[in-house]
Amino acid sequence: MDEITSWLAENAPSTMIKQIGAAPALYDQDVRCFLEDQGGNLMILSEDALFIKTMRTGVLRTLQIKRDCVQPFRDIDTALRGIRSRALAKGAMLIMADRILAGKPTLDFVRAVKQQHPQLKIIILTYETTKEALSLLFELGVDHVITKPVSIDTLIEKMAGAIKPRSKLSQLVQDARYHLDLGEFDTVFKVCELILSMKQESPIAFMLRGEAFMRNGKTAEAIGELEKAHQSAPLYLEPLKKLADAHREGDQDQFLTYMLRLDSISPLNVERKSEIGKCYARKQEPDKAKTFFDKAIAGAQEEAKRYLCSLISDMANALLESSPELSEQYYSQYFEVKGNDLSKDDIVIFNSRGMAMRKQGKWREALENYETALKIDPEDLRLLYNYALAYADGEQHKKAVDLYEKILANDPEFHRQAAVVGYNIANSFYHVKDIKAAKKYVKAALAIDPGHAASIKLQARLG
Repeated sequence: MDEITSWLAENAPSTMIKQIGAAPALYDQDVRCFLEDQGGNLMILSEDALFIKTMRTGVLRTLQIKRDCVQPFRDIDTALRGIRSRALAKGAMLIMADRILAGKPTLDFVRAVKQQHPQLKIIILTYETTKEALSLLFELGVDHVITKPVSIDTLIEKMAGAIKPRSKLSQLVQDARYHLDLGEFDTVFKVCELILSMKQESPIAFMLRGEAFMRNGKTAEAIGELEKAHQSAPLYLEPLKKLADAHREGDQDQFLTYMLRLDSISPLNVERKSEIGKCYARKQEPDKAKTFFDKAIAGAQEEAKRYLCSLISDMANALLESSPELSEQYYSQYFEVKGNDLSKDDIVIFNSRGMAMRKQGKWREALENYETALKIDPEDLRLLYNYALAYADGEQHKKAVDLYEKILANDPEFHRQAAVVGYNIANSFYHVKDIKAAKKYVKAALAIDPGHAASIKLQARLG
């Protein structure tokens, strides 16, 4: 087990490491107790209607919770007001937030919650993320990260891990932090001794002792303990941050050393890069200052670009039905902003722009659009399906059928997604005179929706 995983096992046990020996019923019991006995609420900052529905119907039904204790929010300001209001009423709450909201990372939301309510637990929801992004999230104080889609059992397990840590070590850490906040430093030292008796060289115990010394005005002793924590777990960010703070107004070389180590572990922190640049400027090293200032600007521009792309795609989606021409223009503007920085995450935009083109009868342009997207992800079945539809629009049904056969070879149930999917496949087979296949797929379409008008007409033509 490496240092960072070792620390996570101690400080956030269910984030990356599956807990062993705890029965699912115990997780259910912990979450049920939080929601019913403590009157707890699940505060969710998300645009994902399906996830919110899963929480309301799947999780609450599984736990047999009769009241609606899910409070969803779609924007950060409203969510912060709701959290503040419940905190003032001393209501128990667990916070879940999408990592990306309206195309923009929710880092400011996490910072605000942890600054205003440091005791609250935050679970971040994401479809995918990088090691660097995870480092920044944990640096800001996130308790757990859940990758969607997620099963209800796993979701309940993660919630239970945030509400009530099960390992003895985690409970002791929680106790030490409680007494630290109360200023009961002697008790903190006693609890840390217990932690060290269970795990020698425990970085979290050294860090807690360092914090106790620091708050007690014993800076030299604090730095010694924080150095021990850093040596014990070089990838653990908190000791490094506190060591940097301890030298911020003093030894600039030491301050810079710790800031550079932090930057190497968690390189997405734009504010820290700017601070490193300022430190080099104070040291009369303008070239190094410029390097970090430029990196900070590039990081901020990347965040701004993601936000701008999200705004543009929302506008394009809003116009897709009423004005495909304008919708296409906005989708094209999206790709202008993205430039060459395209990935599989952009496939959905390619599909939508192709749809806008097809609605205008521009099937050739749609083909070119899909061909560009297929260079990014040649195996995306939804993309291949839309590519086939564009060929069908141009009456090139043989090419459409070739694509449908490739799709169905990879997913034999693909045509059962909706009646219109089965119909479109059947229609192309009909045009290439493969009546047997056409009958098969139109029958499947009518099984999904017996009143599907286009399928009824095609079935009549097939006899």
